[in-house]
Amino acid sequence: MSAPTSSPAPIYDALVDEQGDVLSGAREAAREAERTAEDVLDFGHLSAASMDA
Repeated sequence: MSAPTSSPAPIYDALVDEQGDVLSGAREAAREAERTAEDVLDFGHLSAASMDA
């Protein structure tokens, strides 16, 4: 019996159809968290006056 050739991951495809693309959602959430962290940890916007306080 040969393996199906229509899709390399038919189980994954079925799960995506049922549940949505969870991996894609996780990637987007990680990108958003990274952008938020970059904004929060960006100390370049502080002025010299605020550093003296």
